[in-house]
Amino acid sequence: MASASSPHGDSRLDALADPSAPHPDPVSETRIESTTRTATSTPATSEPAVADEASPRPEWTAPMVRPRERRPRSGWRSSAYTISGGHWNPGLSAKEAHERDREARIATQLRGRHVTAFFCLKGGISKTSTTAATSIALADLRPDPVFAIDANPDAGDLAERVVGAKLAGISRLARDVEKVTSLDELSRYTATSGRLTVLPGEPNPTLGNSLSSRDFENIMRVVQRYYSFVQIDCGTGVTHPLMAGILRFANTVVIPAAWSITGAKRAAESIEWLEDNGFEHLARTCIVVLTAKDIVSKSVDKEAVTQHLWKAGDLIVVPSDPHVADGALLEWDQLKPATREAYLDIAAAITGRFGRHHR
Repeated sequence: MASASSPHGDSRLDALADPSAPHPDPVSETRIESTTRTATSTPATSEPAVADEASPRPEWTAPMVRPRERRPRSGWRSSAYTISGGHWNPGLSAKEAHERDREARIATQLRGRHVTAFFCLKGGISKTSTTAATSIALADLRPDPVFAIDANPDAGDLAERVVGAKLAGISRLARDVEKVTSLDELSRYTATSGRLTVLPGEPNPTLGNSLSSRDFENIMRVVQRYYSFVQIDCGTGVTHPLMAGILRFANTVVIPAAWSITGAKRAAESIEWLEDNGFEHLARTCIVVLTAKDIVSKSVDKEAVTQHLWKAGDLIVVPSDPHVADGALLEWDQLKPATREAYLDIAAAITGRFGRHHR
């Protein structure tokens, strides 16, 4: 009797009924069935699963080293740190923290070059003293060398204030500039005090007045091969040919003036001169320094004086100091503490202008 079969049939029974039919491989069939069961038992998904790639790896944001309190350098806090063998660090006082932060600003890395011109329309107002003291402060605290130039054509005395000797240098260098091809050759025209290098001015006013803008540009081309940070003590003659060359190189202008009504007016006129003669970028960022040579009369309204200089980028007052007024060799340790503070503030104001060269 013929048996009924399913619509799909049974391959094994058919093979037995028909000896000529090929016998299926049981192993292969088992694999097929296993695959079929696996495929049918896994629900279909529209997107393949990606293992752990959806969530990013955690990043280490915590510092690997705990921050340390800065070690005090003065006062009872320093004594407490030393006596305890460093086990107790009371931290810095507000005053020392301010001083250390200012030192860090003065030591700011200079990328490229920076030229500071100390300039005013009036002489006799501590312009050279300000150049010398600020340059000393910068040289002592900066990692790179500082170079100062006495570019006053009227018998400048920057070298006398820094190294204590009347020297000549700028005119000789202008004459021999094409022969200078190394730092060693440049040093024949300069003087040093500590970490500060100075190019002395011209003691002979006749020779000083013969210097031209082109001479100064040639000098700067040589100096800037070896020094990136240059301070320039300018003369008061703004119409002198040398002045145009100086201001073309300047990135920052410091305007020294007397701490008086007349001094404030001269400083304001210096800012206006810069604005009217194509140096608006220097006028906007200028640093005005008011130096008190004597006790200012009580009748002077100091608030009105400072308001008169509202255009200044920074206004810094240097107190009266006999060592500055003497006009002799300027020694940092001989300055009053308040005077040193003021010159350090000027130095920090200058380095705070790094990278702000708006032309």
